[in-house]
Amino acid sequence: MQHVPRLSKPPRMPEGVAAIIDAIGNSARTEILRNLSQRPMSAPELAEVIEAAPRQVLRHLALLEDMGLVTADHPRGDRRAKGRVVLWTTDIARAEEVGRIWLDYVAGRPVPGAEQDA
Repeated sequence: MQHVPRLSKPPRMPEGVAAIIDAIGNSARTEILRNLSQRPMSAPELAEVIEAAPRQVLRHLALLEDMGLVTADHPRGDRRAKGRVVLWTTDIARAEEVGRIWLDYVAGRPVPGAEQDA
């Protein structure tokens, strides 16, 4: 596959759309979402499935959680207890919403709630 240079963000792209593209335009995060939509998994289990380092998976999960695309069965402040296994899942409804926002932008339709950057 040929390397394509990264373009800067177009000046009129809404920030929300840029955040969506940054999140789901990453192949590892897309694989995380796909796998977690099949069944709940822990970060180490997910790391093994997608063949990534556990630390990288945790960083991806944090970004996806910030966007509401994944949920954990324990809240953020309650995850570090010794022996605790945190299970993650894809929030399908949010993933569909994000997909619609992206599609509306790509199709040239107004993106609800997204202000155009000047």
